[in-house]
Amino acid sequence: MNHVYKPSGKISFLFFPVFVIMLFIMAICAFVCIFCIHFSPYFLFDAFIFIFATIKIVTYSAIFCVRAGKVRNTVFSAISGIILGAFYWYFLIIFYLPVKNIFTIKSFYLLNGNLQGILQIFHFKELASTFSILKNNGASITGRRGGPFFTIPGNICIIILIILCIISVIFFASEFYLNSHSPFCETSGQWMKKIVFTSNVPEDNELFITKLLLGDCKVLAYLEPLYEVNTDHYKISLYTSSFKDKFYVSLSYMENSGKLDTKTGKTLFNENELVEYLKIDNDTGRSLLARSRYKPEDASVIVMTDKSKRKTAGWIVFNWVIGILAILLCVFAIYKIGDGLQEFLFKGGFFYIALIFFANAIRFMHTMQKEMVITSTEDKYEYEGTKKYLSKETRAPAILKLFYLFMMASAIGLFILCIIKM
Repeated sequence: MNHVYKPSGKISFLFFPVFVIMLFIMAICAFVCIFCIHFSPYFLFDAFIFIFATIKIVTYSAIFCVRAGKVRNTVFSAISGIILGAFYWYFLIIFYLPVKNIFTIKSFYLLNGNLQGILQIFHFKELASTFSILKNNGASITGRRGGPFFTIPGNICIIILIILCIISVIFFASEFYLNSHSPFCETSGQWMKKIVFTSNVPEDNELFITKLLLGDCKVLAYLEPLYEVNTDHYKISLYTSSFKDKFYVSLSYMENSGKLDTKTGKTLFNENELVEYLKIDNDTGRSLLARSRYKPEDASVIVMTDKSKRKTAGWIVFNWVIGILAILLCVFAIYKIGDGLQEFLFKGGFFYIALIFFANAIRFMHTMQKEMVITSTEDKYEYEGTKKYLSKETRAPAILKLFYLFMMASAIGLFILCIIKM
């Protein structure tokens, strides 16, 4: 009978310098996160910034520490994630009050004190002081105009923080554990390369899975390539060493949910994992490797029709008109506000300018992503949402890319204009 991959439990010495470097990066990320939260004029933005930043920090810190540190011990990896998660929250809390003071107009310049005074914020006394102030004052929830909407009592705030901290730490531990559980080649000292492709489901699915689990790996080689999109299919994750002498495979059954993703227009699939990290023989592994190289398949494609192309063109024109009007309105507002410009900028003006820049920067980067596109003249193949998210398709129009660049340049221009007017 075949066996599944089991981590060796080894830890590379590279992990320890990598972990120390990650602590410094974690402090910087926590500072930026708190800075953006204070920068935001609206509570919903605060929550979004925290969730987004935490997810990205957890994901990339796990990849950096575990993958670069070559940790194959799942328990040690999970404990490392817990420690790093605790430090992340420690940095978030000790930075909260100092960064908040930055946004008073008189103390906006951060480095106007000596280095010793700045380093004092890392002392554990600052942690207790922050909790004490939070308990006494509570937290103000800001409304749409940046003013206080209502105040949460201090004790409730501390309970909420503890709950969020526990959830975050569990998230850290989980990501670290999952990364350390991935197949690793002890011979080459490298993580195995992961290759994902798709195939049709055999007629007797249960018999196929039974044979696979009983050791008949060759049934994988007889799987047929996927010819029809948006149908039930297998997702095959093949793991191979650099020497091509070891192969593991994970297999998932992708069931058509009958629903469409409103953002991309793609069919949504329910994923049911059948086997994970199953060792297969070299002949079968090389056969699957050859198929993944020369017969790339994509079960989630975007279908473009003549009608959707016309709608896309109209959407691009609408973007240009609204974008230009919005920039002109911002310029008019900057000149109209006059003496109250500084207060307006610190209560949300700078945040919205930054939002314009980064939102369009992300959308511009999406135009560089490539995906399979099927062109059809039949209206029945049109997917809702395609007109709004053409940037995710293979051939994004140059005028759409130019629009995102225009908005990014305009945001920079607005920032410079604000600095001059202040």
